[in-house]
Amino acid sequence: MLYPDPSVLVRSITNIEHPDVDAVAVRAIAATLPNDPRLIEQAVLTRLVPYSYDWQTNGVPWYFPNTVEVIRSKRGDCESRAVLLASILKAKGIPFQILMSFDHIWVDYPGKQANALENKDVALAQRVNGRYVWFWPKDFHLGAEINAQLATFWTPMPIARKGLFFGGLLMLLLINPVARRRWRSCGLDERGRLLGAPGRASRSVLSGRTPRAVVGPVRPGCEI
Repeated sequence: MLYPDPSVLVRSITNIEHPDVDAVAVRAIAATLPNDPRLIEQAVLTRLVPYSYDWQTNGVPWYFPNTVEVIRSKRGDCESRAVLLASILKAKGIPFQILMSFDHIWVDYPGKQANALENKDVALAQRVNGRYVWFWPKDFHLGAEINAQLATFWTPMPIARKGLFFGGLLMLLLINPVARRRWRSCGLDERGRLLGAPGRASRSVLSGRTPRAVVGPVRPGCEI
């Protein structure tokens, strides 16, 4: 329901483990921007990558794109903005670090002004020498995190997908009771054994395998 194409989720996991910071792909964009990282970030946030939820951009709750995908889509959320900003800073030779909290990812650079969403007290991980260093954030509030997750993943979710999601959950909840009722109507327990005959099996309505010992016939309509 959430990822009709599972490869999208696989690519996201790969990209977040190894963010695609591609200086070559953004060379033309970088040439049009000043060398001040604060002005570069402002351009990324306001002009190059207007904010858009992953539901709106990619049709899934969460997607971590590569640099070329961000350039093509020209919109995205914090992952898209971070990977493009990091790529431009790399193209200009400006040092940077990628940091991550429970609900946000951003790029730190010399002169970066901290704010409520982007500061080291809320950071969960920091990318150092090509790998993430994980630690528990100093500033963590469970209620605020839950609200942030709902605002990011649930609120922008299309109504039709919400209906499919709840329908899938309902099927998971009902499949066992329905199966048990079917088995009992055939005179079988959950393991495909005749009721009242522990340890001795009839033909399983699920596997269709022939048992070593059969206690009475399987009821009509229950054979496979």
